[in-house]
Amino acid sequence: MLVRLLYASRAVDTSPAAIEAILTQSRQHNPGSGITGILCYGGGVFLQAIEGGRSAV
Repeated sequence: MLVRLLYASRAVDTSPAAIEAILTQSRQHNPGSGITGILCYGGGVFLQAIEGGRSAV
């Protein structure tokens, strides 16, 4: 079953290196797990939508 999750969270570490590390990990992990999505960042807040199988999401 395909599910979609949308959530917002506050960033603890707002450095470019920390944000790049999140993106790098997601790009490595998500395709193999059948997960797609989008990550938006601004003003210390992340907004993320992910989609995939129920157990993966």
